[in-house]
Amino acid sequence: MSKTVLTRNNVQVVGRGDDVLVLAHGFGTNQTAWRNQVRAFEDTHRIVLFDHVGAQGSDLEAYSPHRYAGLESYALDLIEVLEAVQARDVFYVGHSMSGMIGLLAGLVRPELFRGMVFISASPRYINAPDYRGGFERPDIDALYETIEKHFDAWASGFAQAAVGPSATPEVVKAFSESLIALRPDIAIGVIRIIFESDFREQVTRLNVPSWVVQPLHDFAVPNHVGEYLAKSLPKGQLHYVPNQGHLPHMTAPNEVNALIAQALAAAS
Repeated sequence: MSKTVLTRNNVQVVGRGDDVLVLAHGFGTNQTAWRNQVRAFEDTHRIVLFDHVGAQGSDLEAYSPHRYAGLESYALDLIEVLEAVQARDVFYVGHSMSGMIGLLAGLVRPELFRGMVFISASPRYINAPDYRGGFERPDIDALYETIEKHFDAWASGFAQAAVGPSATPEVVKAFSESLIALRPDIAIGVIRIIFESDFREQVTRLNVPSWVVQPLHDFAVPNHVGEYLAKSLPKGQLHYVPNQGHLPHMTAPNEVNALIAQALAAAS
């Protein structure tokens, strides 16, 4: 195994079993966001956890805005992580930005994956003439300005909005602390590449069985985006979770775990 990769991405392998389950976190969190999923599947699966470069737990010295100018670089990191732990035929679960990171990795190395779950994932956030992503350009530009000028205040407000009104105070606190712990320059850099991305064309080329998990009330990824993603994936299917918020694996873990178990059984 590559010590550099394992250190850079804080790779952890836990659990028992031959089947490999990879859990990839979204923006503002790290691998600890999957604690409920680890408890649910560690007796039956070998679980690979890691932190994207820039997230708390990763090697921050490895971050460079030039290296990480697009999600493609994170996808290459993911492939290196899988190779470092000798993982093949994996079942991948990606939240938010990690949905598209998994998609890109699956296009480069499809033989590594036997199935994917996309939780609260979007191929494009900004509206276009032929597409509704949920955000207008002026809204995104205002968001960038707020993050740059008032990072702590933005992080606190974003945490509450992201987790939704059904979240427990503990989840709100955990996500808020995770956001505030980010280096502001890294946070704005990652936010920019997320919102400026457009992977609609790539989605149509992923020939891997895929499950789209869509919360009913996700301010960042509206229902019609989840529907678009599921319809655009050649082997995609859509499943709703009755959850208000962008982090259903944290706020509605039992429902999300049931969907992951269903997808695992279908892909076996």
